[in-house]
Amino acid sequence: MPLRADHLVFAYAPDRPVLRDVSFALAPGTMTAILGPNGAGKSTLLRLALNLLTPRSGQIFLDDRPLRDFSRHDLASRVAYVPQRPEVAFDFSVAAVVAMGRYLQDRGATPARVRSALDRMEIADRAHDPFATLSAGQQQRVAIARALAQLDAPASCPRLLLADEPVSAMDPRHALHAMRILRELRADNIAVAVVLHDLTLAARFCDSAILLSDDGRVVRAGPIAHVLAPDTLHTAFHLEFVALPDPASASNLWLPRPDRI
Repeated sequence: MPLRADHLVFAYAPDRPVLRDVSFALAPGTMTAILGPNGAGKSTLLRLALNLLTPRSGQIFLDDRPLRDFSRHDLASRVAYVPQRPEVAFDFSVAAVVAMGRYLQDRGATPARVRSALDRMEIADRAHDPFATLSAGQQQRVAIARALAQLDAPASCPRLLLADEPVSAMDPRHALHAMRILRELRADNIAVAVVLHDLTLAARFCDSAILLSDDGRVVRAGPIAHVLAPDTLHTAFHLEFVALPDPASASNLWLPRPDRI
């Protein structure tokens, strides 16, 4: 497994645990949705998987080695991260931001790699514009392009892409396009984990899911059809959902019932 977490417990304050006994695995060539209500610990889970936070108990393994044993350089060659709100401290161009994806490996992506990543995210026409002048959705597309450039190399080891609500600010067309690009990474044997609030997107694009409750416990984990069930979703969100056949795929459209709030 590229990444495995065993019995994670984490708290920002001693008396307020965020995650409680969370275990999961991300398999090569699969796309996993991380689901749950606000405050369930989804973003915290990604930060733990990036070794930016240390669990109070439990352990995370990357390629069967403890995550804490990896240097920043080694992690950069294996793990890419797409934040929900990409931020750049200085007035870098879009192309420069994408090139940063490979800074630790080889001091920046080549122009060809940058162009390829921007083309895939349909934003190459803004390559020379300041990143800060882009809309929130365009910045999210650039963040995904940066992750694509970071992982654009012959695979010498298992690779992983972690994305925190990567399409939350995108318009519908670009959100669907971005989700297709992330899903295509499975063909390169990359494990993709994506935090989502849109259950229909999760059903359409993801192979499996981890559903967290509002107190940071795993409600259910496994194949996406097993996790997306009315009783399970009600347990996690305290809300009733109805499943309708999705005419665009073999999955369901998941809609909350506003009359049952």
